[in-house]
Amino acid sequence: MWQKKGLIYKCDILGTGYAQDAFIDIIDDKVWRIYFTSRTKDVVSLPFYMDVEAGNPSNILRVREEPLFLPGYAGTFDDNGITMTSIVNVGDLKYIYYCGWNKGVSVPYSLGIGLVVANGDTFEKKFDGPIMDRSAHDPICVSAPFVIRDEFDTFRMWFISFTSWEVYDGRIEPTFVIKTAYSYDGINWTAVTKPCFKSLYKGESFARPWVIKENGIYKMWFSERGPNGYRGKDGQHYRLGYAESNNGENFKRMPIDITTSEEGWDSEMMEYASVIRHNGYYHMLYNGNDFGKTGFGYATKKIDGI
Repeated sequence: MWQKKGLIYKCDILGTGYAQDAFIDIIDDKVWRIYFTSRTKDVVSLPFYMDVEAGNPSNILRVREEPLFLPGYAGTFDDNGITMTSIVNVGDLKYIYYCGWNKGVSVPYSLGIGLVVANGDTFEKKFDGPIMDRSAHDPICVSAPFVIRDEFDTFRMWFISFTSWEVYDGRIEPTFVIKTAYSYDGINWTAVTKPCFKSLYKGESFARPWVIKENGIYKMWFSERGPNGYRGKDGQHYRLGYAESNNGENFKRMPIDITTSEEGWDSEMMEYASVIRHNGYYHMLYNGNDFGKTGFGYATKKIDGI
């Protein structure tokens, strides 16, 4: 069973509190680097990291208070913000995959997927444009990429694809599903057209997939919500979901033994989980109330059979 360990960090660098979509890069047996995204008062998302004690992320060693890289120039897919969502080792380099934000006209925003190459403490965009964007089978936008190195050293991505914008309670809201894609180089991608699993009702949406492959089984954590009142505690707010698959394409949703707390920073919603294995335990980072405005915390769970 998952055991909550409490809040780790609420970001005050930009004066808003947001520390969203946190994930761990294991530096060595003493240090973990946690990448996260904060946002300005003008709602522009910017990327940061912090170093923590390995196995004890509540012990913060340092926080880098300058953005790792900046939004693109006017007209590019990421000119209004950046949200990092995963990292992969590629030789001596690291590939960081992120969402780029554009302001919309007919809808509030659009999203595409970008790539940054990290070399030590230097971060450079691979391209000014996206490596994945809207297409014939993903016509509205794509976002939240999670990438691993899979069999034969190929790359495998899970991402979200918007299927519609519709009005609920007088407000236009997006609906999105999770899909997967393949690549030989981590740059050029071929997406599978169908979702990894179906919605159970109209407007149900799934955000921020995170996958671990164990003994041939793909294990996915994700966020799920409905379209009605999901910004508040009493609506169809975000909660964490879990699913498994033999092939990484067709997933079966399964129960998960963690939910919102009775009170405090994660009492109204839980979302944007990331998970690693360490010393016989899963370590999960996740956001709580108000989509990460209250920061991120963590939980642990003993791995069966270890």
